[in-house]
Amino acid sequence: MPILTSDNRHQQWLDIKTTLQQDRLLYAYVFVTTLALYLMSQSVTLESKIEYDAFTYLETLISICYVTFLSWSTGYYLYLAYHKTPHPLVVYIKTLLGFFNPLSKAVSFILLVLALNLTFSCYTYLKSIIPDIKPFQYDLLFYHLDNWLHFGTDPWQLTHQWFSSIYSTFVINFLYNLWFLLMWGSVLFFIVRRDIARLRNQYLVTFMASWLFIGGISATLLSSAGPCYSHLVDSELNHYLPLMDRLMQQSISLETKGLPPLWALDVQDMLWLKYLGRESGVGSGISAMPSMHVSIAVLMALGAYQLNRKLGYLMWLYVVAIQIGSVHLAWHYAIDGYLSIVLTLILWKLCGVLARKVQVTN
Repeated sequence: MPILTSDNRHQQWLDIKTTLQQDRLLYAYVFVTTLALYLMSQSVTLESKIEYDAFTYLETLISICYVTFLSWSTGYYLYLAYHKTPHPLVVYIKTLLGFFNPLSKAVSFILLVLALNLTFSCYTYLKSIIPDIKPFQYDLLFYHLDNWLHFGTDPWQLTHQWFSSIYSTFVINFLYNLWFLLMWGSVLFFIVRRDIARLRNQYLVTFMASWLFIGGISATLLSSAGPCYSHLVDSELNHYLPLMDRLMQQSISLETKGLPPLWALDVQDMLWLKYLGRESGVGSGISAMPSMHVSIAVLMALGAYQLNRKLGYLMWLYVVAIQIGSVHLAWHYAIDGYLSIVLTLILWKLCGVLARKVQVTN
């Protein structure tokens, strides 16, 4: 099936123009924020000498898309074979070609992946230079706020009382890591679902804005390292050493029972080494307040609820699991998640207003 012919070339071009117009809010946001971050990087002198790279995540996103395609191809072909579909290979190829017809589907997907790369690259750059702009200084304050909000008890003590076994911690760690897969799946879903234009725009703009305004700007203003790093940043902030010791003991116990160790501890060590080396790359930078895990979990719940209420309720339960996990695994103070919920709801409402205006214009 030819993608472009002399008969449909003009129509394909019109489809591409229409698609670009429908996504203009997304592209405008990415253009303005990327330009602003680039100009900032050129105008400030940082002690760490970390440089802004607009394509930090491009290779990673291409790899993720490739793995996603292979997974879909394998699953879809097995599905056709299981249901004994006549000529499964022909059906598979026709479905695959459908991704490129009209051509605007493929063009839009490529451009939005590039936009995601720019969004993540801006976020990682800003997160990496937080200590240069505003050194970590609020960890002790957030510790006391946590203690006060929970009636004199540290939140991690509550979670480890409720989920005291090593298996509970293992499941919590698994759910916390599952976030990455769910995040990518949700973004991919809304990228391709053009039939729900307003919700699609609202979700994707909120998603991109969350990384900069919640994970970047708010994290800089509320500069904190987090429970797992507080004692490393300041030796006097040793309130969470018992938690780190407990997690280490649980990780060792899991290994003795033939299970994987707690992945969170290895990731925390990796991020700390990158921080010490003042490296900037995929996933680099440490910051606690606010929590992007909680923020994106809330966004996924909001989006899911608009599609299916039962799915939405399930995703709100997942928000609770992420909030608990962020504290249980020493990534965050409890108030990091509480603030993230509020900020994400505000962004969701604001982006919803913008999405409605764009839809009316279209």
